[in-house]
Amino acid sequence: MKKSLFLFCAVLLLAGFSGPLSAKGNSQGAAAGQGTPVSGGTLIIGDRVLDTQLAAKNPFLPQNTDETIIQFMYEPLFYFNYVQGTLEPELASGYEWSSDYKTLTITVRSGVQWHDGRPFTAEDVAFTYNTLKKEPVLDRYSLWNKLSSVTAQGDQVVFSLSQPFPSLPYYTNSIYIVPKHIWEAWPSAAEALNQVPVGTGPFKWESYRTGTDVQLSANKSYWYGAPKLDRILIQMYTSSANSALAFLRGDVDTIIGGLSSQYIPQILQRPNAKIQMYSSLFNFVVSINLENELLSDINVRKAMRLAMNVEEINTRGEYGTAVALGPGWLPFIFGDLVSESSKKPLVFDPAAAQKILTDAGYTKGQDGIFQKNGKRLSFTYHNASGSPSQQMQAGMIQQYLLGIGIEIIPRQATAPELVQLHRTGRFNLLQTGTVFPPDPFASLNTSFHSSMTAPTGQAAVGNNFFRFRNREVDSLLDQAASETDQAKQQQIYHRIQDILVEEVPFLPMYTTTGKSPYYENVRLGGFISDAPVFCYRGLTQLYQIK
Repeated sequence: MKKSLFLFCAVLLLAGFSGPLSAKGNSQGAAAGQGTPVSGGTLIIGDRVLDTQLAAKNPFLPQNTDETIIQFMYEPLFYFNYVQGTLEPELASGYEWSSDYKTLTITVRSGVQWHDGRPFTAEDVAFTYNTLKKEPVLDRYSLWNKLSSVTAQGDQVVFSLSQPFPSLPYYTNSIYIVPKHIWEAWPSAAEALNQVPVGTGPFKWESYRTGTDVQLSANKSYWYGAPKLDRILIQMYTSSANSALAFLRGDVDTIIGGLSSQYIPQILQRPNAKIQMYSSLFNFVVSINLENELLSDINVRKAMRLAMNVEEINTRGEYGTAVALGPGWLPFIFGDLVSESSKKPLVFDPAAAQKILTDAGYTKGQDGIFQKNGKRLSFTYHNASGSPSQQMQAGMIQQYLLGIGIEIIPRQATAPELVQLHRTGRFNLLQTGTVFPPDPFASLNTSFHSSMTAPTGQAAVGNNFFRFRNREVDSLLDQAASETDQAKQQQIYHRIQDILVEEVPFLPMYTTTGKSPYYENVRLGGFISDAPVFCYRGLTQLYQIK
């Protein structure tokens, strides 16, 4: 198998975030259970999820569906192991590039069955990717701007490209494969509710009690081996605080969907409680809507960045468990691909922030808020409800901005509402996280290419929620897409980041770490440490103990 050009195994490992934390510190050893295995059993998960996120179970639209549940049932071609920093075969068994990087041939795994017993084939993969072409609203990474065809040929799928695109294998990590024999009967994949999901994953759909819980049963025919547990019970909570408190009470075995960092010290005081932490590709920022008249002024954006005390946000708001994020967007885990301008520590200087505004012609009114031409620097600020950590951080940031003379009007929204506001641009400032495929090109392209956005009021096709448009950045990204020389790629990525540092399309907060709390050797054993404990491999190893 010819390797992709973009393996970053070494730089993706963050010191201190690659193993389970316990009250005694960061254990790097295997976290295998030591109790006596008992057949059957249930993994009880606490999940911050609303009933509205279960109206559909559509793997094409994970941003509108609870992806926690989707990932137990559906699988991509390749899985990115965040603990090891490697791309691993899942529904694929391998891939090979042509010499010109314009044809990618993926071999699908043999012996895989859908939950209804039908065989999984290359036709299912080709159908899934061609559905993205048929319904562009589902093509959130605009892959069909580069793909010319996707065809099944025996046990292989051939991806033909209009230009070299070495990053493609890493994008497959973000696309779940669906069964052709079910989805081809539906008029629109984008509108499918998919009430009884059928995937290939280690657990399959069983039942749902509205607003209470979801039950999944073990897939005894799973290609990696039947799970040792009988089922998963996902308890629904309206806030991350409630799910954390449930874990502290021992009501759930783990939390997925957001762990409030404020509860980490309490969790680590519990006997047998551990937290697996690892690097992730989840940037938390304050998004700036550049189509807002006042926010389109670069002086306002630069002033706001100087007003942000990001060190305090991490130490107080995240209890030191997050990783710094530079103003060039590319996470530091990409090592030398991060530009020097983005590596420089962010400066917290409220006085300099106010001077920028004063020099730009803004004056303070009697209420202490800057204004210009009769327009006050007053903005709505959306952040997540049901998340104490995010609410605390939002309060800190709002005070920072108020301290330099910018009025903030707080607004809270549920997770689905934040997604909709972000995609349609119906916000001024919005605090949330953005996840992207594990590749530097994907990180930058999906968030800053002008093709990945849309005018305010229309849904962005990618993650360019900032409404950022820059011709030079577009040109550089177009070059990077097909560039196979790593030195030239580095130059391109550095220049893009330098522009982002100057233009300030967002206010950096941090890159999150994956945080999976669990009780070892209390009810369950078999936890793994060389991959996320609740990935497809980990789920099959868990067992009930006495």
